[in-house]
This record gives sequence, structure tokens and C-alpha cells, in this order.
Amino acid sequence: MVYKSFREMSSIKINVLSPNKDWSTTFQQDEIWVGRGGDRPVDIKISDPTVSRCHCRLWLAPDGYWFEDNNSTHGSKKNESLLMGPIRIFSGDEIKIGESVLSIEQADITESDLDLGGLFDVHIQDRLNLQAPPPTEQVPGAKIRVIGQQPVAKSTKVKAKKSTHADAEFMGRLANIFGFEELHDALFLSIEDIVAIFGNNHRGCILLVDSQTNELVVRSHYPLYEPAVSTTLARQTMTTQQAFIWEADHSEISSASLKRLNIRCGMYAPLTFGPQSIGMISVDTTSIRAEFTQEDLCLFSSITQVLGGLIAAKQKRGS
Repeated sequence: MVYKSFREMSSIKINVLSPNKDWSTTFQQDEIWVGRGGDRPVDIKISDPTVSRCHCRLWLAPDGYWFEDNNSTHGSKKNESLLMGPIRIFSGDEIKIGESVLSIEQADITESDLDLGGLFDVHIQDRLNLQAPPPTEQVPGAKIRVIGQQPVAKSTKVKAKKSTHADAEFMGRLANIFGFEELHDALFLSIEDIVAIFGNNHRGCILLVDSQTNELVVRSHYPLYEPAVSTTLARQTMTTQQAFIWEADHSEISSASLKRLNIRCGMYAPLTFGPQSIGMISVDTTSIRAEFTQEDLCLFSSITQVLGGLIAAKQKRGS
């Protein structure tokens, strides 16, 4: 499927590092095939015997660029981790195919910013209908500023966060949770761990799409007593399929729920698996000294990428 609004503004720049030759190339097309070449034409042809004739492909989806190994002989790795299925890729990632490397210098899906003038509403509710239009008469909310997005906007100043041993351990812990627990329990355990990994976080919430009613449904939240989700930001997340950092301007008029919950800033991100939209996740903080950085956003996006795959696999087994 072609997503014209994303394609018209999207580009990916790849540095190819092969045993015999290094070069850079930029694409604005929906699908890119990589390999040694043969019966099927490829867009990036690499003279490396450890690279299969049609080794892998990269493609553009609404949430960004994806990579998938094409059942190659020697496989593919992302940032030294062996790939077992489709995976999101971001600026700064390195994908090893055979003895060659695809270094993703830039993977932008849009240069536009989110609407900074919208109202921020906070609601204590457990369902959000994605088809129902927002109310025409809104209770005044707080002004918000979007201070970061993922995929990273075109910039020479921002680099993607390098994966650390601690990050890898955390991803492994998530995989273990979903390996041994039922989906309901796994979601509650994982949101608590995700809130904890970002030290200043105080709340978190996972909402999954109910395909029969086309609603986002709260499936887990931390703390247990009070899920808090902005319907404005939830709709923005599902519409743009982008992760972002936001902060509230408390000098402006605020809704009663925002004042009571004392929310200062947070991050929202979609949960996807390939082209499938599974839901979304949010985290926020009440600390006046807290802030989220671009590195936090990159880690959050990586976590949601893994989480989306784990949830999709669990749902498939359950069905």
C-alpha cells in the first residue's frame, strides 16, 4: 500500500560499507531491495559473496522505515542483534548483511511538526472511539509544546541513541515476561517496568485497538488506581503514527483533571507490528524538574517496537 502523504516528504540516506567499496545513496521510493543481484533487479547492488542475490528489503510505512531479511543465507543483524522478522529502523542504526553494513544516516518520514496550538485534555476513561469526532465544545485544556519527535527530524545535531547492555537486558526482560505470562498479566508487568526505566516517570498506560469496535481500550496502567490519557494526544499518536515528547505550559489555563493529576510532561508512541497498528503507549511525570531527551525518545521508540511485536505474537497465539 502506498501512503502518498508520507511518501512525498520521506527520504532515507544509506551509507553502504562493503569489503571492496563504500558509498552513499538516498532514496525517496516506497521499497528498496538490496542484494548481490541476479534474476531479480535490486536497488542497492553489493559485490559481496556473503550477501545473497536478493538479500533484504527496506520499505516505507506510515510509522517510518522498516527492514526485513529475505530468507538470506547468512542472515541480517541490526546493531549486532540477529533479526528474526520485520523491524523498524531509525537514523543511526547499522544493519549488517553478510560481511557488508548498511549504515542508516537519515530515515525521515516527515519534516512537518505536530500542531502546537491544540488543547491538551486529560480524561479518566478506559475507552476511546477512534472514529468518533472530537467534541465541538471543548473544556479549556492546557497549552502544550511538542519538543521532540521520532523518527528524528532532519538535523545534524541529533543522533540516535546507541544501544547499551542495560537496554538489551531490558528488552530481554520484556521478552521473558511475555514468554511466561498471559497477555493481561504481561501488560501490567511491562508497563510498570517501562515506567521505572525512565527515572522521573510516575505514570504509564498501554491501550490496545479493539478491531471490532475500532476503539482504543486501556489494557494496563501504572499506578493501578488511576489511568490518565489525553484523548487529543492519543488521537494524534494514532493518526500520525509517530512517537513524540510533549510538555504542558502550566502558565496557561488548565483543565481540572490536569491540575489534579499535576502532569508536567511525557511521551506518547504507537504500538505497531509491520503494517499492523496494535495500539499506543504513554508515560508521564509529575516532577517539576523532570525532562525527556531525544535519547529517551529513541529508547522509548525501541521499546515500543519490541513491545508491539511481543503483543502481536501473544494475540496471534491467543486467537
